[in-house]
Amino acid sequence: MNNFNENTIYILDFDGVICDSIDECMLNSYNTYNNTNLDNINGLPKKYRNYFYKFRHHVRPAKEYFIICKAYDMNVSLTSEIFLEYKNYYRKEMNDFDDKFFLRRIELRKNIILWLSYHKIYDHAIKFITCIPNDIYILTTKDYDSVKILSDHFGILNKVDEIFSKEISHDKSILFEYFFKNYNTILIDKRIVFVDDNEFHLEAVCKYPIELYFASWGYSKSQTSNKFNEINSFMELV
Repeated sequence: MNNFNENTIYILDFDGVICDSIDECMLNSYNTYNNTNLDNINGLPKKYRNYFYKFRHHVRPAKEYFIICKAYDMNVSLTSEIFLEYKNYYRKEMNDFDDKFFLRRIELRKNIILWLSYHKIYDHAIKFITCIPNDIYILTTKDYDSVKILSDHFGILNKVDEIFSKEISHDKSILFEYFFKNYNTILIDKRIVFVDDNEFHLEAVCKYPIELYFASWGYSKSQTSNKFNEINSFMELV
């Protein structure tokens, strides 16, 4: 069934849905936690890289990368239960980490060619975004500047109507509240589709009148969703 029509509004998460930025986040997290200034992922310990790839799916806002680094440092296998325990225990440390993380990202971004090389757009994402007649909205806990720079780099910025980012809130439900408040007049009789690769984000916004889709290709690809419609490609929305 072809769902490309002007009555549909597509709202998309960014990291893990449009863009794979795991290498940049991994490098930036390591530098922030260890107070180092590495600019190449090849300089990271292989064990750390494998650990980060394995447990990235737990993380929502960037401050939670602290938990991955802390658990790695303590040689702990990061179950969902331990992740939640650390999240409650290390609140102050996570907030401190968050501030430093984004400052370090700005520094890392100064070498723009290298920084861009640590990001990849999913092929089916660019195909979908460029072929639909609609503009899209990006709703993410990533910082606005990075999303804008990357969208421009990937050639999709002209298809992005608006970016709702961490500067508004780290909470997806608050971001959606902001979206509905500011775009209420254009939402009448519209079909709204939201795609995210994290079940917690989808659960947080299920109270809104929107269709929710779990992106199986994202950072939670080792997981499956029993609660939401699971898609393996954007093209399944066509």
